[in-house]
Amino acid sequence: MHIQLDTLAYSNRLRHLPPAQKLWFALIVLLLALITHYPVQILIFIWMSCWSVVYAGIPWRIYSSMILGVMTFLITSMPALAIEYAGTISGDIQSDVLCQIAGWGGHIYLSRQGLIQAIEVLIRSLASTSALFFIVLTIPAIDLATTAQKIGCPQILVELALLVYRFIFLLADTAQKIVTAQVSRGGYRINRLRIYSLNLLVRQLIGRTASRYQQLTLGVTARGFQQEFRFWQPLQYQYSPRYARESIIGCVILIIGEILYLHR
Repeated sequence: MHIQLDTLAYSNRLRHLPPAQKLWFALIVLLLALITHYPVQILIFIWMSCWSVVYAGIPWRIYSSMILGVMTFLITSMPALAIEYAGTISGDIQSDVLCQIAGWGGHIYLSRQGLIQAIEVLIRSLASTSALFFIVLTIPAIDLATTAQKIGCPQILVELALLVYRFIFLLADTAQKIVTAQVSRGGYRINRLRIYSLNLLVRQLIGRTASRYQQLTLGVTARGFQQEFRFWQPLQYQYSPRYARESIIGCVILIIGEILYLHR
């Protein structure tokens, strides 16, 4: 997935646009997704998905699989908001109960207000995620770091973000290779071997990741590292008035829609 995300970020149809233009657009939409209500958030999700799939040319199968992964995580967290427990069901609570079962000395019930809140959180999260996916899928990590430097972000934060980004996928790649080797040797056939293999996986993962980190440190030191990462951007970006107009008009329409929803 690391290689795939980087490949999409470097080969999408919006690659020629300045990173700052795409980043500011996505951040403004993200802010709107956080402060608006669900009808506008649904429009944001559809709109940003169109930007990613239609304008940027991201394959819809990859994009939909990423959205489904996020939705799976969100749906599994919905019961914590929608399900309540009460010792007795009073008159005030009864109006909020959709269905209930008796157990553990009380009543477990599905809350109408909690279900509405869970759905609102789901829609807001999807709208925000679509804006973040636009950033991840259309702006390479190096371009993000360069843009962050230009707007005055502290150098130490930029470097830490890049290192964390690199080592998250390095950790996942190392774990995948170890698991593949263990499965090929029958390491997960029975529970006893499964526990042993998991213990071995953790120990090998820590050791190999530390070794890869040491190799990275030696590599940047051998190349004359001067306590500051410098980035080279050979691509000449072209500001697009058309996309700027579309993004501004779209944001204005979303704001108008939110105002109309509040005064309905």
